[in-house]
Amino acid sequence: MQLSLALARSPLESVRDALLCEFGPQRPVARMDPISQLVKSSISGRTPDAVSWAAFLRLRAEFKSWEDLAEAKTARVAMAIQDVTFPEDKARRLITALRMIEEKVGWLSLSHLKTLEVDQARWELQALPGVGVKVAACVLNFSDLAMRALVVDTHVDRVARRIGLVGSGDTTNTYHTLMAMAPASWTADDLFELHWLMKRGLGQMLCGAEAPKCGACPVKQMCAKAGVGHSAEVLAWRPRG
Repeated sequence: MQLSLALARSPLESVRDALLCEFGPQRPVARMDPISQLVKSSISGRTPDAVSWAAFLRLRAEFKSWEDLAEAKTARVAMAIQDVTFPEDKARRLITALRMIEEKVGWLSLSHLKTLEVDQARWELQALPGVGVKVAACVLNFSDLAMRALVVDTHVDRVARRIGLVGSGDTTNTYHTLMAMAPASWTADDLFELHWLMKRGLGQMLCGAEAPKCGACPVKQMCAKAGVGHSAEVLAWRPRG
């Protein structure tokens, strides 16, 4: 009897393999502690990476510790990150989030999340102001927690829809759909790599919001074309227990 059903590959694996052939392996070089990653990710929304990194470095230079930032005035924090989008809102929410962690844990640490299931840890993070599924996944996956969570930003969401991996819905739906497609054997490093391949490799280099370079795309044979409908491969695939 054939075992093809049990060994069925998800379309996400095919996409990953094609992108790996084009862009090569992409593994994390270093990971920050979870609080630092929370600070970085909390100020990064709708802001170019270079701008948010510069703002993060200014925060590290401005405050002796993240505990000092938690006690700071909103205006001081907002001034340090003034070139990111919505600096006052992000400053206020970040300060409140850090204080909430201190109150819940007893000190400013998120290391206890490592003892939780991924979804439990994600829900705890998403209870903080300004933390949605993307920021929570950043903390869980990019930090030294190194947990199995895929970071779905606007680039990953866009290319996932264009390829036909996901249908209608928001980035939360995209996160859950792609996580359901990811093999259980994939590690946190594998999901970090998938994020890089879909964001930097495909989303920023080839499949931009305007004028995607379809002719050079390594996944063009399995693409649903600009988000119209779903590819036959995706429609035919279902996760099997």
